[in-house]
This record gives sequence, C-alpha cells and structure tokens, in this order.
Amino acid sequence: MPASVARSPGPYRLLVAALVALLLGLGLFEEEVFDALGHLWHPAGAPAAVPGITTHGWPVAISYRLLYAVLNVALLHLLLHGRYTVAAVLAYTAGYAAGAGLLWLGQRAGLPIAALTGHRVLDVLSSPLPVMFAYPLALLTGPKAPAHPAL
Repeated sequence: MPASVARSPGPYRLLVAALVALLLGLGLFEEEVFDALGHLWHPAGAPAAVPGITTHGWPVAISYRLLYAVLNVALLHLLLHGRYTVAAVLAYTAGYAAGAGLLWLGQRAGLPIAALTGHRVLDVLSSPLPVMFAYPLALLTGPKAPAHPAL
C-alpha cells in the first residue's frame, strides 16, 4: 500500500475541524452552555451565585473554564503534533491560578482593578485567543519533531 494512502490526513483534519467548531460553539452559545452545565450541576434549582465572582455558581464556572482549557490544549496538541502539550497544560494551570488569585485578592482586599484583571485573564484563557497566539509562535521555534523516532 502506498504511503500516501496509509497516512491520509482526512481523520486528522476532521478532528481539528471538530475541535475548532466546539471552541467557537462554546463562545457563541455561552449562555446555553452555562444553562446546560447549570442543569447538570444543579438539577433541582438555581445555583449558588457568588456576588462579584460568578453568577452561575462555582461548579458551573469551573466546569466551563476546564472545558475550554481541555479543548484548547487538545487542539494545540493536534496542531503541533504533540509538541509543547505539557507546556500548554502548565501555562493554562498558571494562567487560571493567576486569574483566580487576582479575582480573589480583588474581592477580599477591596481592589476592583485586581478583580477586573482577574476576570479578564480568566475570560481570555476561556476563548480561542491562546490557540491563535500560541500556534504561530510554536511554529516559529523550529522544525517539527519526527513522527517516529529512529530505531
């Protein structure tokens, strides 16, 4: 069998397209996703809102952010053929920790600029923007790693 037939890019492209569609759908239908997560986490009633931090409740807010992060990291993993996956996970972890820390600090210490900055950091991480910036930057770092190491 020819190598071009054995390594068809069709399924790969379909998976990348599906991840891009899911990411865009999460952003376009944000309220519907929040409602669905709210019904999942709070089937009996309204979530416990935390004023100034989340109107959807902690489990819903965290689930939404984690869903976005997982889809972004999966897309980067596919686009970069496994390179920088650990770095992407660590960057998301650090970014979410920094955003949540600023939000918490802003609420506790009465610093509205810190709370607003924390919200903005979390909002940027929960969007396709990190992929849009990380992918071209990763391509500038050098050639792709070989698909299979030489034996």
